[in-house]
Amino acid sequence: MEQFEKLKLLLKQLPGIGEKSAERLIFSIISKGVGYSSLLSDEIKAVAESVKICSNCGGYGETNPCEICSDKKRDKGILMVLERPRDVFLFEKSKRYRGRYHILGKLISPIDGITPEKIGIENLTERIKREEIKEVILSLPPTTEGETTAIFLSRTLEGLVETVSTIARGVPFGSDFEFIDEYTLQRSIDKRQKWTD
Repeated sequence: MEQFEKLKLLLKQLPGIGEKSAERLIFSIISKGVGYSSLLSDEIKAVAESVKICSNCGGYGETNPCEICSDKKRDKGILMVLERPRDVFLFEKSKRYRGRYHILGKLISPIDGITPEKIGIENLTERIKREEIKEVILSLPPTTEGETTAIFLSRTLEGLVETVSTIARGVPFGSDFEFIDEYTLQRSIDKRQKWTD
């Protein structure tokens, strides 16, 4: 089945989808009928067309600047630095954080050729000055790359903001925010500490 194999190849390009998962998804879509598959494809296309990258924070939104950057009720003095846009959704689900976000997009990783100059540090420092940020919360993954990036940022931001803090260490080293429960994320924000390296 040529179409089956084409769809399987596309699905396998998504994270966490292997051969068997792709096949299960395809059989499930087929079993739901043409109406469902048509609706699904329309919604996937609509999301791809409507979601934009925010020119201010680097996150995702349906407007530019995104809804969070445009929200006047958010605390303008606090900025949480994250690696990826999807991390914003995870912290928003915790309902504990009311500041704004800044997405790096990459972490320092000399092995992969990602040096400090390649993580967009100038965008971050310019934004801190422009928006008069008082506290930066480093919420980077507890991995070697995340720790290296956090140390570099804490030293770079020294004297630029009043406080550089980090989320509490209830988050296990080497893990991904995606797999951490909401309560642990809530506590990590509530119990954040001043950064020390």
